[in-house]
Amino acid sequence: MANDFILQDKTEQADDYNERGISYFNLMKYTEAIQQFTKAIKINGKDPDYYFNRGLTYYSMKMLEQSISDYKKAIELFGEHSDYHNALGSALEDLGKMDEAMAEFNEAIKIENDVPDYYYNRGNVFWKMKNYDEALKDYSKAVDLNSADQIFIYKRYQAYLELKEYEKALLDIDSALKLVPEGYLYKMEKANLLVKLSRRNEAIEILESIKDKAPDATAIQDRIDEIRANKP
Repeated sequence: MANDFILQDKTEQADDYNERGISYFNLMKYTEAIQQFTKAIKINGKDPDYYFNRGLTYYSMKMLEQSISDYKKAIELFGEHSDYHNALGSALEDLGKMDEAMAEFNEAIKIENDVPDYYYNRGNVFWKMKNYDEALKDYSKAVDLNSADQIFIYKRYQAYLELKEYEKALLDIDSALKLVPEGYLYKMEKANLLVKLSRRNEAIEILESIKDKAPDATAIQDRIDEIRANKP
């Protein structure tokens, strides 16, 4: 009985350190967060969340090798947590280990196949590998799962551009603008896309509408002049 109380007390103490670590992490006091997570791990080295939380902190500090080590330990303790694999994939991607990153994103999707971020992240790996067809599929899946995220839509737009599917790209940039009506960069993108579609008057109209609000009105006017000069 006494041993049970001691074990319970140690577990509570480890949880306290973990919670303090989370608090420091949220305040972006990463060094202090690492110290707290490490204390929790020293008391209870069998809780995968402690390693995962410390891994996230190392990742935020751009200490990728350390974050990867902690993510792998979390997976060793509990391999069926999709977020662990997704986080490991992101760190591996940042290190340029694309094949390993892909394997982790695949595993995350295998465990939980309705999380848009997992498809988006895998799509980014395909993108970096210049496999735009597969990137498009993953970005589309992310959009299907969450059509309110402008980033998912924009990345699919970029994939359509690479594949020269301009009409589909136009639909996506319009969707992004519905979400962010005053999106200056999206309007610039749409104008340039309209030029590709030989809809120069519409492109000029858009550029004229944002010229006065643009950070560099001169550059916008130069673009307008350039479009007019190339007008058939």
